[in-house]
Amino acid sequence: MRAFLEDADKTTIQTEGEKTWVANVRDLAYEVEDIIDEYMYYMNKQKVYGKFTRFIRQIVYAPKNLWVRHRIATKLQKINSMIKAIPERNRRYGVDRVGEASSSSQDHQRRLPNLSESSLFFKDDDLVGIEDGKKQLLDLLVDKEESQRTVISVVGMGGSGKTTLVAQAYNSRIVKRQFDCYAWITVSQTYVADDLLRSMIKEFYRGAQEAIPMDLSNMSYRELIEMITNFLRLKRYVIVFDDVWSSNLWRDIHVSLLDEGLGSRVILTTRKEDIASFSFGVKSHVHYTKLLGVSDAWNLFCMKAFSSNPNRCCPQHLKTLAQDLVAKCKGLPLAIVALGGVMSSKYLESEWRNIYNSLSWELSNNPGLEVVKTILLLSYNDLPYRLKCCFLYCCLFPEDYEIRRKRLIRLWMAEGFVEKVRGRTPEEVAESYLMELICRSMLQVINRNESGRPKICKMHDLIRELAISASATEKFCVVYDG
Repeated sequence: MRAFLEDADKTTIQTEGEKTWVANVRDLAYEVEDIIDEYMYYMNKQKVYGKFTRFIRQIVYAPKNLWVRHRIATKLQKINSMIKAIPERNRRYGVDRVGEASSSSQDHQRRLPNLSESSLFFKDDDLVGIEDGKKQLLDLLVDKEESQRTVISVVGMGGSGKTTLVAQAYNSRIVKRQFDCYAWITVSQTYVADDLLRSMIKEFYRGAQEAIPMDLSNMSYRELIEMITNFLRLKRYVIVFDDVWSSNLWRDIHVSLLDEGLGSRVILTTRKEDIASFSFGVKSHVHYTKLLGVSDAWNLFCMKAFSSNPNRCCPQHLKTLAQDLVAKCKGLPLAIVALGGVMSSKYLESEWRNIYNSLSWELSNNPGLEVVKTILLLSYNDLPYRLKCCFLYCCLFPEDYEIRRKRLIRLWMAEGFVEKVRGRTPEEVAESYLMELICRSMLQVINRNESGRPKICKMHDLIRELAISASATEKFCVVYDG
């Protein structure tokens, strides 16, 4: 069944019959996993007791044990008959063609270890086309003549680089020197005011490298407000609220953000222009992110797609196709890096042309779908089967959650996502999975260790939205935020 699902994953499933059949096989695979887990639980439970206790329990619980074994046996018989029917249904639905995978995918498999190793210590935080925006933002942040607390709204469509721009300014040494305390808060679409205040307290104390003096879990809204105001008193602070969806946010938190004429700054990032232009009743500025120009867009794409080439140059025979692909991204940084990540594993002109034709078809037949979401979906569909479960698993972490590399690798191994590869340890294989997801821009590196190896990563909010949707469709998991 796993082999069938891998083959089906390599093939474009076109008819509803094929989609239904693949979904049925996937459900059957999940049932097999469930019955194996149930059986292993039952067997391990018997081993917990000593020999004498086990003997007594076998007598006392004999009827129950027989019933459990009968239930498992019945499930196994049902599943066995369904498995035997797979070849016949393959032919009926015409899914035999999924086995006809192209040789290029096998070539990709052979090239993959080199791809991962070459990018293991690649500094993927090179940024293109944001210097002007960063300078403008820094000028607003450190303007000493403006002593009043000021709200700065950064607005732009999803994938336009709002968070990246603000992060570059927020993490700069200039800002760290100018402000006494700082915090970065990710705001979900369905936030809870009390939880938001708790996050503010944790971030302020973490930035100050101080222990939180009391338990926050049982504190009321009023007590949380009081704790924040006491901490911020006589301090110049900067706080970022990333991904704001509601103007009610300011109503919920403004009381805690003191204005003592020290030049404190509040930064909001949002996709909604009505929030950005909302005055909040205080002094405010609006900064609009700009889409990348042709030259910057091309440079960013080449950095991702040709990272292993000398000087990251595009081969001449691919240049026209590459430029046409970049043009379809319409200057959106996230779309460009995602598409560059896809193309970094494509070496043949035919592969590039197939991607171009597929993207052109999707954009022309689904004009209502945003360009960036279309390209992200293309990136997901292009993932090798072995990586899809690993990628989808990452959406289980909260939005903007910083995931530690070692923890993520161990979780993948515990879930059974990591294949056995001769001559390599499971940890090495899992790390190669992580590196490929990073190379494809499906995960972002937040921090690296001294040698340059990724230490902490996270998922972009748009990519997480895609992962949550795909997880529900493929019955991998269901995520309830808020």
